[in-house]
Amino acid sequence: MYVPIEKEVFHVHTKRCGHAGNYEDREYVETAIALGVTRIVFTDHAPFPGNPLGNRMPYEQLPEYIGAINQLREEYKGRIDIQCGLEVEYFPSYIEYYKELRDMKGLDVMLLGQHLFEHTDGSLSIYDQDRSNEFMGQLDAMVQGVESGLFDVVAHPDRSYRKRPEFGAIEREYADKLITAVKKSNYPIRLEYNYASRIEPGYFKEEFWEEVPKDLVIFGYDAHSPEEIVNGWNYYKDLTSHNHFVGRS
Repeated sequence: MYVPIEKEVFHVHTKRCGHAGNYEDREYVETAIALGVTRIVFTDHAPFPGNPLGNRMPYEQLPEYIGAINQLREEYKGRIDIQCGLEVEYFPSYIEYYKELRDMKGLDVMLLGQHLFEHTDGSLSIYDQDRSNEFMGQLDAMVQGVESGLFDVVAHPDRSYRKRPEFGAIEREYADKLITAVKKSNYPIRLEYNYASRIEPGYFKEEFWEEVPKDLVIFGYDAHSPEEIVNGWNYYKDLTSHNHFVGRS
């Protein structure tokens, strides 16, 4: 079970996903060490059997990814703690696959990153013509993921509202569903305040975080380059030094 610690860089991708910079894994590690980081957590996008989705490593590369990160863990032991995880969407039809991942040797963290959702007929929302209300399906999927007990952290939950110009009653209703599910969970799952969302216009929703207790919030980098680790690290230090971190006390 994943437990956050101080001086940690959480949520780091690798070039395997196809949309990160062309950097070696150890470049992220060396950057973190130079900053005085205690632990770095890799969470590259999880593939699915049959490779139905892009923007992630192929399913056949998963063993190589896990092996490479764990090799670095051994190489850098004593200098920095390295954990290996996956960022993965929750689709109900893949529940057995998530159980396999949860039990897989060498995987430490399951990050629930809902970029799309599965309809009741098994189709994926990425093919929907009208996606203005996709936040409903994504938030419902997050709730199901939390209730499954298979995930440690919910990535950038407020990003699901990026197509919503206002944060009104219906948006708050769905936010409350997720926050309530996290509060009720019998394991310490957390919601990720995401640095990449914070700096992307329209991706960060302050209203969402107003209702989240601070002890349920974790800061995540969503780094796709070593430079983004540095930028996120400096942003977080500034945020906390001015007591501007989100969440209710």
